[in-house]
Amino acid sequence: MTTPKAIIAAFLSLWMLAVQDVPAQRSGGNGTDAAPSCVGEWYGGIEGGVPFGMSTFSSFGADKTRAGYALGLFGGYRFHPALSAELSAKWGKANLAARNCCAESSYWLGADGRTYHAPVAGFAGADYADLKSAVALQQYGVRLNVNLLGFFRRTRQSRWRLELSPTIAAVGTKADVQTIAAGNSLSEGRTRWHLAGGGDLQASYAVTDRLQLGVYSGITCLSGRGMDGVAPRVHDVNCLWESGLRIGYTFSRSRRKAQAREGSLLPVVETPVALPDTATVRPEPEEEPQVTPVETPVTDMPETAQDFPVIYFDFNKSNIRAEEMEKLRDICHILQTHPDMRVSITGWCDPAGSIAVNRRISRRRAEAVRDWLVSQGIEASRLEVLGMGIDRDETDAAKARRVVVVDNERKEAQP
Repeated sequence: MTTPKAIIAAFLSLWMLAVQDVPAQRSGGNGTDAAPSCVGEWYGGIEGGVPFGMSTFSSFGADKTRAGYALGLFGGYRFHPALSAELSAKWGKANLAARNCCAESSYWLGADGRTYHAPVAGFAGADYADLKSAVALQQYGVRLNVNLLGFFRRTRQSRWRLELSPTIAAVGTKADVQTIAAGNSLSEGRTRWHLAGGGDLQASYAVTDRLQLGVYSGITCLSGRGMDGVAPRVHDVNCLWESGLRIGYTFSRSRRKAQAREGSLLPVVETPVALPDTATVRPEPEEEPQVTPVETPVTDMPETAQDFPVIYFDFNKSNIRAEEMEKLRDICHILQTHPDMRVSITGWCDPAGSIAVNRRISRRRAEAVRDWLVSQGIEASRLEVLGMGIDRDETDAAKARRVVVVDNERKEAQP
């Protein structure tokens, strides 16, 4: 049988492997593969379930199944798309009664908590089959959540999470052994503390960018004496099995931290300045053919210089696709034809991922367009860059991943 020490050793081994894996999983330095939406988020919530105990007595007793209840709080930090760590506190009760084997053996439990084969004259006690145990529970633990979907690129930003959660905890149990018929207390023990180890399997879904709903099921094994307050007889297992629901909420980071790590969470407007080459996000060489500044008029271009083509991007990317280059040339021609025109370059994203990450990706897309135009001789002071994040009004995700260029005069004239 798996012991708490073995479970704890497995937990620590998994933790070390997870921490070593973090640097390899992060995005490249060029910014084209943005960090997943879950990175760097604080979260918390409540969870509640139905625990079943297994010791000398069991929740699956000889007379009937006796379910308990548990309710708790949790809070943690998600530092990688596949990894998060959290603290939890939980309180509840487990109800147990004699198993078939013990009930049929007619063991007798004395008021001293010891087991006898027959009643002792003049000494309070009762037959095992006539007893139940109500165990008050309190649990304080730490767990590592390993999101299996976070290891795959296609599911890394999915709203679904499937997590294995090894846990170590301190569990306090206080057993009240009672008669089934009258509910009279035969013996009420003191609170005993156990070092515990185990794990859960969790599945959750992000209903919104902040709210998550999930289910869990798992086993926690306790060290030391049995939780039920009944002397061991035949069985030496001492475990809790619990299933229930979780409601989580993701909190925003402070504005200062967000600016330091990802840029402001509010729409960002850049004061136009000439940027060094190291600050630009340029298309990959194979995707950007060598282009000379456009000097001749392009056919079918609007003479009003008011309407610009929209540049579309791949999911989670900020590099410009080769098929979008002709649109960039059209934009460049308009700006060359109207040297006094100043424009706003606005990036947008689809709803997948967190607000903070989409802010960053949308800005990088706008910067990629700005940098290409500067490379073609357009003055940076004429180009204003904004990152607006998620476009919730656009139902087509492919159309939401875009950069829109607008003449500032036309923009100011709009109501």
